[in-house]
Amino acid sequence: LQAPEFGLIQERICDSLFALVIQAILWNKTKGTAARPILWKVLCTYPTPELLASADPTAVQELIRILGLQERRAQCLVKLAQVWVAAPPSADRRYGRRDYPKGEGRDVKNRELLGPDDEREGWEIGHLPGIGEYALDSYRIFGRDRLRGLQDAEGVEPEWKRVIPNDKELAPYVKFKWAQEG
Repeated sequence: LQAPEFGLIQERICDSLFALVIQAILWNKTKGTAARPILWKVLCTYPTPELLASADPTAVQELIRILGLQERRAQCLVKLAQVWVAAPPSADRRYGRRDYPKGEGRDVKNRELLGPDDEREGWEIGHLPGIGEYALDSYRIFGRDRLRGLQDAEGVEPEWKRVIPNDKELAPYVKFKWAQEG
């Protein structure tokens, strides 16, 4: 018997790239069990990047206070939404991330916009504030193929197969996916 899901929150929210990115920021230095109810509160209060971009950071702080680091996180979330609104993630734009994946990306600057013919590695969400290794791994596993219109595309290797996550939950998830492959 094979379970259709592994049980990660990303499996439930992967249809919304915005939710995936918010989740990654809230999970940073926080247990998922503590962050999960706060994620739903944030997404119910600010369901779009536009609403979060115009939010009062103090109101966001109050919403996420229980997680700690609320001032820093609130500023990050609002700034992320503002950048998102100004330059939404798009399959047509990739941004460099130095040293991502580990040991790679040394030929790019952080948030450097890469041209369509640029063969250097870049990420469609790489320009967003607060995006680190966990967020990029999660995005690549759960959202990149959707954004690029390649989900279930025939003859295209799924992005998750190229991710080697260090996260304690993402690493077993990728193993689970490989086991499902047979």
